[in-house]
Amino acid sequence: MDKGNSIDLNSIGELLGMSFFIPSYQRGYRWDKQQVKDLLGDIYDFATKKNKTQEEFYCLQPIVVKECSPEDIKRNNLKSKLNNDKWYEVIDGQQRLTTIRIILSYIVKEMYPGKSLFDKHKKHPFEIEYETRKNTNSFLDNIERNSDEIDLYYISEAYSTIKTWFEELKDDPQIAQEAIRNTLINTEKDQDKGTVQVIWYEITNDVNPIEIFTRINMGKIPLTNAELIKALFLQKRNFGNDDIAELRQIEISKEWDEMEYALQEDDFWGYLNKNENTIPARIEFLFDLIRNVAKQEDKDFDEKYGTDKDVTFRYFNTKFTEKDKSFNVLEDIWEKVKDYFNALKEWFYSPVWYHYTGFLIYCGVDILEIYNLYKGKTKKEFTESLIGRIRKEFSCKEESKYEKSGEQYKFDLSYKDNEDKGIIRKLLLLFNIEFIVQQHEEIMDENKEEDEDYFIIKFPFELFKKEKWDIEHIDPQTPNPEDQIQWLKTEKEDLKDEINKDPKLSADIENFIQNEKLNEDKFKDLCSRISSLKQNDSIGNLTLLNADINRSYGNSQFQTKRNVIIVKDMEGKFIPICTKHVFLKYFDKEGTSRTEWGKEDIQNYQNHIGHILEKKKFLTFKPIEKHE
Repeated sequence: MDKGNSIDLNSIGELLGMSFFIPSYQRGYRWDKQQVKDLLGDIYDFATKKNKTQEEFYCLQPIVVKECSPEDIKRNNLKSKLNNDKWYEVIDGQQRLTTIRIILSYIVKEMYPGKSLFDKHKKHPFEIEYETRKNTNSFLDNIERNSDEIDLYYISEAYSTIKTWFEELKDDPQIAQEAIRNTLINTEKDQDKGTVQVIWYEITNDVNPIEIFTRINMGKIPLTNAELIKALFLQKRNFGNDDIAELRQIEISKEWDEMEYALQEDDFWGYLNKNENTIPARIEFLFDLIRNVAKQEDKDFDEKYGTDKDVTFRYFNTKFTEKDKSFNVLEDIWEKVKDYFNALKEWFYSPVWYHYTGFLIYCGVDILEIYNLYKGKTKKEFTESLIGRIRKEFSCKEESKYEKSGEQYKFDLSYKDNEDKGIIRKLLLLFNIEFIVQQHEEIMDENKEEDEDYFIIKFPFELFKKEKWDIEHIDPQTPNPEDQIQWLKTEKEDLKDEINKDPKLSADIENFIQNEKLNEDKFKDLCSRISSLKQNDSIGNLTLLNADINRSYGNSQFQTKRNVIIVKDMEGKFIPICTKHVFLKYFDKEGTSRTEWGKEDIQNYQNHIGHILEKKKFLTFKPIEKHE
């Protein structure tokens, strides 16, 4: 192989017996099942291809490497009996290289039980050492062992995928194994038999591998901004060569992983994002937040760093470049990352802050705005700031919609109005959240020795965002055909005072009850007239419910809905707490009926919503003017 900056074609067979080092700035092994199967399938198709032309080969994408200097080998404690202890730092291509190594491990184990590749072919598999995973190479020789380490977990998953692929192959697995083995161990002298080759790009020692790594990955399906930023943090020259510096590098790598694992928890991640967010490296969320803070403080930010998808990396890269790459600078930046993460964790583990920040995030408030409310504040000040920000979600022009007379609350909101519909959805969500918060505060007041961060109930924002949610009519506007007569009878009794004031409506209802063959248009007209009396479109007849549950029972009567809710709740389906209270009739103080939802229920429920939301002045209720 040529020395210096050169591009060659080398067969996988020529890589056997070589030693590769994966530095810490690279992400770990992360190929998924489809990527593994695609590579294996391509190699198999070539290996079994008939009538291959002389010197035909299957070519993989480039492997970019740099020969390790004696200092690199010593600093990283690299030792090998292969290839005169020569090591190559892999700058790009480690995912393909590792997958090829896994395929070889599987084939050797299947074809030569208890033997090695060297026993049969006098060739050693190439070895791979990860800087942050010192036991990777030994694991590659015994992959079926389980491991909690994330990189080794993905390696074992790839091994299982390869095993399954061979087992499900229509052709004879042993013949397939032999064909693939041959293409992987054949070298240039076996060219007429077919080889798998790679584009081998070896750079000179005076070129910075980080810069090469970045240029390669900025121009193709890239590593994420987070992975590129990790390269900046973990490059060796930031730490020095002594043992303490190496330990700090490992410590930062460990802290990085811990933050990523925490953000991979769906309840934490679902809480932090208004909509589904599928970025693979979730720690990027923190770097984007820091970048947005910087943008807020610098009016020339876009001109300096751009606005494309790589802006976050470019910002951090500049921070490392424009200052001396000293240990203290790195520590300052890393401490900022941890500060932001710890702030998010603190919100998440505080029952009050969790619910208030979660509500604001759901409403589309930028997390940067929430962070600015938090920065430099006491606990009490931050809580008051959150309450004040929630009030802003219900703008001044809407305040006339909320009225009160004594303990009777009135909401001038209609589900038929598109603008009101959005307000109603937010009000019902806030009602559920504030109900939980007030329960928590009452219990904390009674048990002051208790940990104030203890959750009595936790609203699951991740489910609320993941699933589709309806604003449900508690009492149906238009009942199912089989329920029409019973519904009219119930409404006639519940609204008898109002209906008796309209003799024509009373007569039309009775006529329909006696003559069930009247047309559907007539019934819809009756529903509309009755609903206007009962305020069926008011907030007192509306609640939040999972769309699948809501649509499973259609326009059934209250009792049917109630029974379904109870069953779904027992099955563990998430039902918002106040929705459960509605169907369990918690707001019916006199216990008049457990099977109907009448005008008194509507008013009692509405009063409860008003009482909960008025306590901290989320809504301001004007006195209802009395007219002579």
